[in-house]
Amino acid sequence: MVNMSGRVDSVAWRTCHPPRDAFTLIELLVVMAVIGILASLTFSTMSAAREAGRRASCANNLRQLYLANVLYAEDHGHYVAAAPDIFGANLRRWHGERSSGNVPFDGARGPLARYLGHSGAIRRCPSFARYRTENAANAFEAACGGYGYNAVGVGSEIYVWGMSQRAMDRGMSPGMIRDPAHTVMFCDCAFPQPYGNNPTYLIEYSFAEPCRWVFSPGVESGYRPDPSIHFRHRGRANVVWCDGHVSAEPLETKAEDHFTRWEIGWFGPDNNSLFDPY
Repeated sequence: MVNMSGRVDSVAWRTCHPPRDAFTLIELLVVMAVIGILASLTFSTMSAAREAGRRASCANNLRQLYLANVLYAEDHGHYVAAAPDIFGANLRRWHGERSSGNVPFDGARGPLARYLGHSGAIRRCPSFARYRTENAANAFEAACGGYGYNAVGVGSEIYVWGMSQRAMDRGMSPGMIRDPAHTVMFCDCAFPQPYGNNPTYLIEYSFAEPCRWVFSPGVESGYRPDPSIHFRHRGRANVVWCDGHVSAEPLETKAEDHFTRWEIGWFGPDNNSLFDPY
């Protein structure tokens, strides 16, 4: 207010315009809600960015496996065998070897080790942190890094000879794969354990199982194996194909609930067309 002398009457001003020294309860709740929303958005963005980085690292690991297998094929005339003695002593895999059937596979002794750089180790997928090591029951597939090989269509000659020891002795020759851009070589894999309807943990698993078993040369049977492809990158699985490109594929074909709960199933059509070399 202005008095007769023209100056502002401070007492009257404070009476008409009381000071505000604090937020009201409603204002405080609004501010807290806004902060909560911003924090949630920031956390979600950071989480997505971290997973994008892990997925990119995983894709690079798969490219290294592809290149190692290509170099192996240049030296041997065919891709590495997935499990050459699986019908016998069962001590050799594409990712390692072991001295007996009750110990884990040693990656340093694997057939691709010399092509994988100084350490010879398969780099582990950074998004596959929650799994049991070889110390757990049935954790028999150590050293594959969480990656599985197309053992039916690339890591054996099952499509040529049928399910037999002869077929397991060697992988396919690169020139025998009709459509490399649409034939799986390696991808994200895992397997739930204990085996049954109520698994409680995941283990590494070194085979990317197709949608159907192949028992006779070139014939897709009506029998379905248990799935092993793991969609751990926010519902997608990284795949490296036989031409070297990497893609992130969504889960499209589901198996029983105890596999789906662990994000394990198949991508692509419900047949072997993406695993079949012909």
